[in-house]
Amino acid sequence: MVKWNPTGCRRWPLVLVVLALAFSGGWSRVSAKSPLPEDSDDFVRSAKKVADVRSAQDVDSTYFLPNTSVPTHYAISLRTDIHNDVRTFSATTMIYLTVLEETEWIVMHVQELNIEKVSLYRVPSTGGSPIWIDDPTFIIDIVKEHIQFRTLGSFRTGDYVLEVTYSGSMRNYQSGYLVSRYRDDENQWRSVGTTHFQATLARRVFPCYDEPALKATFELKITHHRSYKAIANMPTVATSIDPNNREYLITIFEKTPIMSTYLLAFAVTDFVSVGDDVHDVVVRSNAREDATYAVAVGATILERLGSYLDISYYKHMPKLTSIAVPDRGTGAMENWGLVTYGEPSLLYNPTVNTYRNRKRVTTVIAHEYAHQWFGDLVSPRWWDYIWLNEGFATLYEYYATRLSDPGDEYWELFNGEVVQRAFLQDANENIRPMNWNGATPEEVSSLFDIIAYQKAGSVLNMFRNVLGESSWREGLTQYLTDRGYGAATEENLALHLQRAVEDKDILPPTANVRDLLASWTDAPGFPVLNVHRLYRDGLMILSQNRFLEQSVLPTTHVWHIPYNYAYTSSGTFYDLTTVGWLSSRAAKIETPVPDDEWVLFNKQQTGYYRVNYDRRNWDLLIAALMDNHNAIHRLNRAQLIDDAFNLARADLLDMAVVLRLMRYLRTERDYAPWYAADKVLTYLYDKLRATEHEGAFVAYVDELIVDVYATLSVDTVSQGETTLYKYLRQLITGWACRIGYRDCLDRSREALRKEFVPGAEESSVPVHPDIRAVVYCYGLQANTNEEFQLIFQRLMASRNQAERTDLIDALGCSRNSADIKTILATIVFSAAPDTNFVYLSEERNQLFRAIYSGGRASTLALMDVLQDAVTLSQLMAIVGEGTIRNAIINIAQRTNGDEEMARLETMLTALSGTPQLVPPDVVSSAREVASARPQWFTTAEGLIVGEFLERYNVV
Repeated sequence: MVKWNPTGCRRWPLVLVVLALAFSGGWSRVSAKSPLPEDSDDFVRSAKKVADVRSAQDVDSTYFLPNTSVPTHYAISLRTDIHNDVRTFSATTMIYLTVLEETEWIVMHVQELNIEKVSLYRVPSTGGSPIWIDDPTFIIDIVKEHIQFRTLGSFRTGDYVLEVTYSGSMRNYQSGYLVSRYRDDENQWRSVGTTHFQATLARRVFPCYDEPALKATFELKITHHRSYKAIANMPTVATSIDPNNREYLITIFEKTPIMSTYLLAFAVTDFVSVGDDVHDVVVRSNAREDATYAVAVGATILERLGSYLDISYYKHMPKLTSIAVPDRGTGAMENWGLVTYGEPSLLYNPTVNTYRNRKRVTTVIAHEYAHQWFGDLVSPRWWDYIWLNEGFATLYEYYATRLSDPGDEYWELFNGEVVQRAFLQDANENIRPMNWNGATPEEVSSLFDIIAYQKAGSVLNMFRNVLGESSWREGLTQYLTDRGYGAATEENLALHLQRAVEDKDILPPTANVRDLLASWTDAPGFPVLNVHRLYRDGLMILSQNRFLEQSVLPTTHVWHIPYNYAYTSSGTFYDLTTVGWLSSRAAKIETPVPDDEWVLFNKQQTGYYRVNYDRRNWDLLIAALMDNHNAIHRLNRAQLIDDAFNLARADLLDMAVVLRLMRYLRTERDYAPWYAADKVLTYLYDKLRATEHEGAFVAYVDELIVDVYATLSVDTVSQGETTLYKYLRQLITGWACRIGYRDCLDRSREALRKEFVPGAEESSVPVHPDIRAVVYCYGLQANTNEEFQLIFQRLMASRNQAERTDLIDALGCSRNSADIKTILATIVFSAAPDTNFVYLSEERNQLFRAIYSGGRASTLALMDVLQDAVTLSQLMAIVGEGTIRNAIINIAQRTNGDEEMARLETMLTALSGTPQLVPPDVVSSAREVASARPQWFTTAEGLIVGEFLERYNVV
């Protein structure tokens, strides 16, 4: 809470502050927001009023700042003692602003800062030094996080300076000025300070106009202990000794370009730099070697993106620093010139980290570097357009790796990890559209979701393919150049894409990019394109409906759907040219496809929609896959599996079609189709495990994987393996071990035993990181407590956060209940002073997830522990009620069969007894979830699956 300072508010009685807090609805806005021409220099440079926030729904507009004043520059002087783990700071901020129309108040944002003194200066219109006018009074609305400054008279139009002196507190979570801790080479804890201001958190460190379009320049001065170093968005101008304390240094940074408040960043650490003056990674000294990969790959990605967009990064910024923040999870933040990362997203050590860790580092760097243009150079006018940041960053998270190193094959993962993932959430009836407004900090925060990231990235990729790479790049360069240092809307993007395709035969007659794009951004959900062939007439009827996970919802909305298609004798899947648009509910088109040939729409799944066919065409596609699956592109093979499965889940297709289609997988060697199939098999395994149908299902899976498994190696890694081969091996060997392949289990057990030779480390044979997930998990299930203890000891000793996560996942696989109970006990012991059990902030929650995801044996052990009142209360005090609640619900979601149901009921009865160990709604929710599981076998889907397995005699 921001404290009211009686000295600073000497002219106003306390009752004003009390009233401001009591009336949480806040005050009415001083003036309505009126838009300026979007191509005006004043708007671009953030020196005039911000346009109205466009929204499809009502929001509380009193949360927006009035348009009576705008910032032009901030000069921030901050002092920190983070070297001593002191979690407070003091600061003075000079806010240079322009009053655009006479007003009684200057309003900006502040949150939980202790305001000590405020002074107001007027900047003479003729130039010269600011002249002191008054020490304004102020009131704070803690709900809207607004601060109002007032003098005896009104603020007339002109330039002013507000000088605010204050103090604040650091936090240990992702907001404002943060404290993080790590262990140094002497195993001592060290504290460091970094910042995270997106979306509405800059106000926790300095009073400001904390809206993305209200841009300004920044000058930063940080006073810190001489044993630490300060870094920020810009290079250091000067470092001097603090005249008040020679143990402290004053670091002064260059003035920034015009940018949004949420992009300001600084860090005060004892870290070291790896790289050079224009591109480096800052990291704790005992992880220096792990930063070399990020330095190299980051430099390449930055150069390739600049070349692709025809705008060099260094045209606007003099340097780019990335900092690896300990114990910050896996997230990252794109601050202009100083990108912050959780360590697993920036550090990579090939001797301990996996190919998946390498992929994460590469793609997260690409994501954040894409933001240097999309978000930093050009920001959204308001958060309803946050997809202009995150959608582009998600697209180029993958596509930039294609530009920098195509051999990594990460672009091949885009459809599975982005498009198909977006479909799952976007099929919800209550999902929001891409354009969706928010006013409160909570509403704004909620907009950073799968719609802003994965859906927007998918839609943008669709338009990239529709417009063609050349026109797309031309439009983006124009957009970034025109809106540079300013803010943008969807209309700005559409305008420049439209200009790039003028006089080109790309769009439908009379159509424009804005209308085509709006059909995807203004409406929730996505369509299913229905293809019904009139075989004898050489025609196809195309129609569209909104796709929902359980049904098709009647809607009046019409998407402009670009389509192309391939058929048996059509030639190539690589010509992605749009051949037509469905811009009505239905249309009849002529087709050259012979009656006896299959047709497949949406080549390489570049369009953001599902496709359904008449039953005869599905049969033709299945026959083609069984005969020669390579006749259909691998991404379309994945599409067919994913579309068919989700169409069946929505009762738009028979689930037997899905199971018949997937039988071709016995000859499939590409990863993308198997990635789609894995989701189907996981869904069915969850339903069928520990039931009468489990044996039939295992036989079905065996039929699919047996030949593929024979081409892979569980326990060795060969030179020159491709990335996608590594993905395929982990997927297939994981299923082989899960369904009980003796060869897989034996090799895993033996490889684990060779690495963890008790008391003989010199003779151990380390398991390669790229096969560790399967070997550790399934090897541990068959080995002794000694291997478990050695893995746990490695966890406690490791300082590589990504490796620690992998080890936690492995420990959760143990089938020894005593081992699982020991791990849970260490969570309790880790809260004690001077404990030997050290977990990072999220690792206790990770342990719970690893246990209830690791298998039935570990889940049963967890159930036993949760029934102990003393242990449960201790665990809840450490990990929180939310983690315990999630664990109980997840246990219920994994319960099958009468025996497991009985064990679950025993646990729930104990939890709801006296004393009541968890809230009643947790127990009732768990019972509801568990009781619904057997009912699946009475649904059409459950009956069809059971009938299919029996009919094909795969038991």
